[in-house]
Amino acid sequence: MFNLSPENPNLLLQSPMARKSSLLKRAAIAVVSVIAIYVILNASVSRSLPSSSDLPRQLIREDDDDEGRAPIQPRVRVYMYNLPKRFTYGLIEQHSIARGGIKKPVGDVTTLKYPGHQHMHEWYLFSDLNQPEVDRSGSPIVRVSDPADADLFYVPVFSSLSLIVNAGRPVEAGSGYSDEKMQEGLVEWLEGQEWWRRNAGRDHVIPAGDPNALYRILDRVKNAVLLVSDFGRLRPDQGSFVKDVVIPYSHRVNLFNGEIGVEDRNTLLFFMGNRYRKDVSCLKCSNSVAFYY
Repeated sequence: MFNLSPENPNLLLQSPMARKSSLLKRAAIAVVSVIAIYVILNASVSRSLPSSSDLPRQLIREDDDDEGRAPIQPRVRVYMYNLPKRFTYGLIEQHSIARGGIKKPVGDVTTLKYPGHQHMHEWYLFSDLNQPEVDRSGSPIVRVSDPADADLFYVPVFSSLSLIVNAGRPVEAGSGYSDEKMQEGLVEWLEGQEWWRRNAGRDHVIPAGDPNALYRILDRVKNAVLLVSDFGRLRPDQGSFVKDVVIPYSHRVNLFNGEIGVEDRNTLLFFMGNRYRKDVSCLKCSNSVAFYY
């Protein structure tokens, strides 16, 4: 408390200007103190943070230009099952036999060409993962040979091709190809795998692009990540936006090239369209469309 008695005459003689100057000095000292503390703390924290040279090499990649290195997320490690050929190349063979392309089974089914259709993503993924790792530079995933190292397990069944092997062609009882038997054989094979049983298939990825693909066994593989074109024929407990991935119809991608062309675009935008297949809308648009920019 200030003493305003005559014994303290100097305080009575202080002008308002003097008091203001004293307050400014105190404020300046406080600001400088705060800045000094900030600088000291910031320098301490900066020294404790790792530099880019301290990061593991798998978190560093070289950009296409020479501007330096940029940290990225680790690549996803994928183990692709070596399925029996009746679920992959054997389906190409069956499809060709049914259409007269070949008259009898061939010696090496891996020489057969996958037939073009709107759900060819199952072929693109399969052939990409079969490439040597040196030819997959820039891919966000890396194929691993040891399932114990895998983050995800890819099941490369040609489920959509299986549906159209005998499409529109009557099959006599006891003869011909059966998509239903293929599905039953696939799920029995999967349920016999240690890595499928470990998490009930929750870390497995299965292509099911055609809306009717795997329809007979969906309840037995619904825990897996399904690659679908839409959710129109899946129950809420079979498919969802949370676990599954919507992939575009391949024949939509090159619909519009523009001035740049598809090859020079590296970002894919995909619009799902209607929640339900063939749902009526004022635009009467198709279920899905995709384009690059």
